[in-house]
Amino acid sequence: MNEYLLWVLVAVVVLMLAIAMYLLREQRKLRQALQSLELRIQRSNEDVAGLCSAAVAVDRRLAASDSRLNSIADQVVNTQRQPQPIAAPIIDEPPIPAQGYENVIQSIRRGVGIEELVRDFGLTRDEAVLLMRLHGGRSNK
Repeated sequence: MNEYLLWVLVAVVVLMLAIAMYLLREQRKLRQALQSLELRIQRSNEDVAGLCSAAVAVDRRLAASDSRLNSIADQVVNTQRQPQPIAAPIIDEPPIPAQGYENVIQSIRRGVGIEELVRDFGLTRDEAVLLMRLHGGRSNK
């Protein structure tokens, strides 16, 4: 009888060790999945920040365009009242290229870094990071 209890006890211990090893392996897998999800959330947050920054930049450009259009409209109204030459509006921001972001995207694909995009194209850092992520470049934050 004692020998039978000893074998049952050994079997229970072996079974408990096997279960413990299985649980440890599963815990390791879950920890890796959690780290992966945390990284994805961080990247998504960076993307949202870049989109917000781009939206602010677009809003600034729209406000500047609205201001220039109002100025031109005022000049047209004044010209109709009394003829005078129309002066070119003062532009604070660099003109937006006709091709939009195509040159930026081509530069990204050639391997240009974030700092060069900011310097050469007048983008904000967040815009440059977002464009790098969207078009295959690596951000070097």
